[in-house]
Amino acid sequence: MPIITISRELGAGGTFIALKLAEAIGGTCIEKEIIHEIAQKMGKSREDITDFDQDSYNRIGVFFQEALSSIAKGGRVFHPFGMGPLDWESTNFIPSFPEQDFKHDEYIDVLTQVIKDLAAKGNVVILGRGASRILHDHTDALHVRIVADIKDRVARIMDEQKVDEAKARDLIDRRDSSASSFLSDFFDADWNDPLLYHITVNTSWIAPEAAVSLILAALKRPAA
Repeated sequence: MPIITISRELGAGGTFIALKLAEAIGGTCIEKEIIHEIAQKMGKSREDITDFDQDSYNRIGVFFQEALSSIAKGGRVFHPFGMGPLDWESTNFIPSFPEQDFKHDEYIDVLTQVIKDLAAKGNVVILGRGASRILHDHTDALHVRIVADIKDRVARIMDEQKVDEAKARDLIDRRDSSASSFLSDFFDADWNDPLLYHITVNTSWIAPEAAVSLILAALKRPAA
């Protein structure tokens, strides 16, 4: 049964394409449900893991959550930018992040298991969350990247979310930054590396409806 992972730039139409693909294969489109499943498995609320999620990933937030946990256990904390141990007494910055009793490695372990469990069931379209890396050696998975020219992305976000151009660009910049940092920090991968994906579709050149047909055709590729 088909497994499709979708990595998409905000405003490129990736969610629409994912939903249409799920409908076409008679399967399920999975996105935010992954966060709910992770929270349940870790015994946390969704708010507890907001900084760890791809869409809202906060590199500094994650660091300080781990730092506070380490301090509470008598551990030593190193600066997130590679400048040696942090001297908490000499810094004027007082973090306000809640202490957590888990680290990003634990989060990734649970995320990996959730993604693999979804893949084992098949007939699924998975949006983001590093699925293309987690399932990179899964022979039945097709990894797709959806991109578009920035002007088209901005126009689509302005229309969909009813915001002005400045707000649309800000939303795109923040989401792109979160997704790129998430994949880099947790999977040591470049979000924009074309070799992470089997197909990259530019919806500025290929309409989302046509992209669905293109991706479905790729599912029927002959076995190597």
